[in-house]
Amino acid sequence: MAEICDVCGEPLGENNVSRCLICGGRFHMAWSIDAPVKNCGQAWFDERSCSLGFICTPCISENPQLRRSLIDTGGTPF
Repeated sequence: MAEICDVCGEPLGENNVSRCLICGGRFHMAWSIDAPVKNCGQAWFDERSCSLGFICTPCISENPQLRRSLIDTGGTPF
């Protein structure tokens, strides 16, 4: 049985999956610019720790202060 994306409810594949730094949910996230998958979240840069992470779309909506640190990955947004 396939695992389901916590954002869109569609099955997750073996690749192009990330875990949200805020809620811990798993979601679709393209790991290359030509990956045939929609992004159900975005990459995020934490300036304090100089680290990269991933945040799902619902958590971005609930935490608008994070928008200034989002990274445009150029993928297809959800």
